[in-house]
Amino acid sequence: MEYAINHVHIRAADPHASAAWYEKIFNAKRVSEREVMPGTITIGMQVGGPTRLNISSQPPNSSPERAVPELHRLGLEHFGFHVDDLEAEMARFEAEGIRVILPLTVTPQGIKLAYIEGPDDVVIELVQPAA
Repeated sequence: MEYAINHVHIRAADPHASAAWYEKIFNAKRVSEREVMPGTITIGMQVGGPTRLNISSQPPNSSPERAVPELHRLGLEHFGFHVDDLEAEMARFEAEGIRVILPLTVTPQGIKLAYIEGPDDVVIELVQPAA
């Protein structure tokens, strides 16, 4: 059997505000909103490609602990978006006041990458393939 990633799931203090951020910054489209677990909502978003982004509120009585948005942490460290022009995207992110965790870097293979902080302490990688 062949597997493919179905979705990335984020817990958010305010899922509507987080979804609005992904709409503004990455042109994400809301495709659903529903109660999946009692007392929570999940907003399903399409951001190009087949992998969905789900943003959910916390269930009642959940821990208030937050992730630390830094690289090199155990567990799910980050997820990434493909971009065509990383220099232009970084200028746009910086103009939006988005925290840059790792500035634009070019790998020995010519791949351009950078890391930013999204809402809810999420680390996002931006990847521009080598020319």
